Amino acid sequence: MDPDVKLSDIRFLQPKGWSLLARAVAANRVAGTYLISGKEGLGHWQMAVSFAALLNCRTRQEIDGIPAPCGECASCHQIAGINSPALNIVLPIPSHKDLKEAIDLTNESLEYKRKEPFWILSSTSQLTVPIDMAREVKRRLAMKGDQDSTRVVLFYQMEKMLHASADALLKMIEEPPADTVILLTAEKAETLLPTIRSRAQLIRLERIKPQLCAEYLAGHYSLSPEKAMLYAQVTDGNLGRAVELAADEDHDDISQRATGFLLFKSLFLEPAPEAISRMLEFTTNRGEAESLLLFWGSLVRDCASYAVAGDDEQIINRDYTVDIKKLSQSFADPEVASAMTEQIKNTLADMRRNVHIQPSVAALALRLGAAIKTAR
Repeated sequence: MDPDVKLSDIRFLQPKGWSLLARAVAANRVAGTYLISGKEGLGHWQMAVSFAALLNCRTRQEIDGIPAPCGECASCHQIAGINSPALNIVLPIPSHKDLKEAIDLTNESLEYKRKEPFWILSSTSQLTVPIDMAREVKRRLAMKGDQDSTRVVLFYQMEKMLHASADALLKMIEEPPADTVILLTAEKAETLLPTIRSRAQLIRLERIKPQLCAEYLAGHYSLSPEKAMLYAQVTDGNLGRAVELAADEDHDDISQRATGFLLFKSLFLEPAPEAISRMLEFTTNRGEAESLLLFWGSLVRDCASYAVAGDDEQIINRDYTVDIKKLSQSFADPEVASAMTEQIKNTLADMRRNVHIQPSVAALALRLGAAIKTAR
């Protein structure tokens, strides 16, 4: 974990969820199992690690009547660094041949999470929560722990564990060992077995306010306040996604591409005034605007192509295949793609005749939004 990333950050970013956990500690009414649910990127990891730190902090703070880990004691430092026997973590990894390789792959992901707790786990191969790592944690828990500590077991992205494997852990989840708290995370609670959901207290994560996202990005990355706010807005308060954009700042073409795709999606998902506002912040010069519209043209072609043929291989922007499949539902009528392509082409021609950039982009966004709305 970056030393500038504070355990107490989650108190500001997810105040409702943190309050529920912290007040349970203050009242000495901590449940045996919690399920932290919400879109990936909203703070599952930071919530879990900060809660583990609070349970084991030697000199807790209290701010506005709500406890928080001090972040300074030896226990807080160890847990923040994911280097404490009080914190055991099982997370999704690619396929592996044995326990040793599973441990190595887990440690690779942990290293990323130490540096940036909002980093989103991703891989070109399928990730699963390995049952052999879960069994290893069960073995550790069978051994006597430190009398002065509360052991925390974090099953991260539990929805990626096979149901048969999860069922094998039911007894531990139902009755955690003495002085042990089980933390589960999942994007959607309903993806877990009902027997597991019924035994866990639910903590829901919410969309993070863009201003708080922007403050985090500006504080931890070399971003201007304007760029930080843009990333916060286009990711709709998903700090993990915003961090991805910030991390790509050294590869400006990647960062612009990711932002351009999020702006394209906003045409489908948001009211026109909000979508236009974000586009105007991104298109401050002719080069940026032209690159954006050319990219949008290729996305329209991909959506239209998939709507007609349903063939993944014909998608040009393969890195956005999952989203393109979803957006293609608005392109069942070929006239929609034809109209959008013509509007993008005309706007590009206008720009090259030295018309004002931002009014042209705003007008285009309105026309594209209207075409999408008509198709629904």
